Amino acid sequence: MTSNKPVYTYFCIFFTLAGAGIFFGLNKPEFAACSFMLGYLLGMKDFSKFTGPLQSVTEGLAALLTGVALDWPIDHFPFFTIMMLAMFFSNFGRIMFFRYFAYTEKAWMEPTFAFIALGLHFSGNLLTHNNWATWGVPVPGFFFAFIIAWGILKDKKQLGVHKQKGYKIAIGAYAPPFELPDQSGGIVRLSDFIGKRHLLLVFVRGDWCPGCHMMLRTYQKEKEAFAKKNVYVMSIGPDPVGVNKEMVERLGLDFSVLADDKQKTAMTYGVQLGEYDNQFAEQYDEGIPLPASFLIDKDGIVRYISRPDKVGEFLNPSLIFPIVEQLE
Repeated sequence: MTSNKPVYTYFCIFFTLAGAGIFFGLNKPEFAACSFMLGYLLGMKDFSKFTGPLQSVTEGLAALLTGVALDWPIDHFPFFTIMMLAMFFSNFGRIMFFRYFAYTEKAWMEPTFAFIALGLHFSGNLLTHNNWATWGVPVPGFFFAFIIAWGILKDKKQLGVHKQKGYKIAIGAYAPPFELPDQSGGIVRLSDFIGKRHLLLVFVRGDWCPGCHMMLRTYQKEKEAFAKKNVYVMSIGPDPVGVNKEMVERLGLDFSVLADDKQKTAMTYGVQLGEYDNQFAEQYDEGIPLPASFLIDKDGIVRYISRPDKVGEFLNPSLIFPIVEQLE
């Protein structure tokens, strides 16, 4: 079990403050840069779990201060400062602006910013002062930047293969029944909603997926708008009950997250990849679900399906509201 508090973000804050003390108190910019970078690397661990403004601010500040310390004294073009900001955007830009980039839209973004940062790194060392810190401190950041970039490109390719097939369920068809435990262990059935409420069923890839966290938070913010239209939002993922309970508490969700740990429901709806290769993803024996959503009316008929060729479009609830307006 992991902590529901952003412990690594607090470590980032600690080492950022320590770096500031070293910088201003001891006038040792090289060692200050080490402290800032250590905070930056530790804070990365929380970005996949919390994906909030606190993580964006602390990581951005740690990156900025790392670059300033490497550039110090700044009597030249700030190669390293811009380098660290490009690295930061390569690492976290997609999560911060997920509404626009979704899971794999503009997949060129991460590698482009990673290579820009790498070019600034060499330019700064060759054209300005260079030392062990300017050469060595950014290296771990580059490692993660290029790993993330490679992961996004692989993700796009794998999701692109599946989009050609589409989903098994079509608009106008009856939604397949399911019976799964929620985050408290209680059994939830599709039949519980028939004749009572419309259901927005959202499949997520698991608690490891920062994009899924952003999506769940977005729908949490829109809960009142959905409630007024008699729509209940519910998520289905491949994690067991305990992991889902922890995620619900951490993200502050008011709706259910069901445990489809054998992914049978995902298979029934046709939103499951039998094979999935991504070093940042949780590894499940059955493969992994696709991020997808289905709006099911209270008669059990599917009224909306997210587009398989634009994975992540359902992050925008405004696409669903016009359909919801017609249900009552």
